Amino acid sequence: MQTSLLDHWKSLPLEKYDGTTDPDEHVDIFLTQVTLSTINDATLCRIFPTSLKG
Repeated sequence: MQTSLLDHWKSLPLEKYDGTTDPDEHVDIFLTQVTLSTINDATLCRIFPTSLKG
């Protein structure tokens, strides 16, 4: 899967997921914020790891 990050992409203003909280809640918050910029699945897959810690 090849895609590039969005030209205007900035890190999300959400706490990085470290495994100690509800993963479903993290994904919900992530999708709520990131889908304001894109709904492209390949781009979402590139961006999601930036929301993780560790």
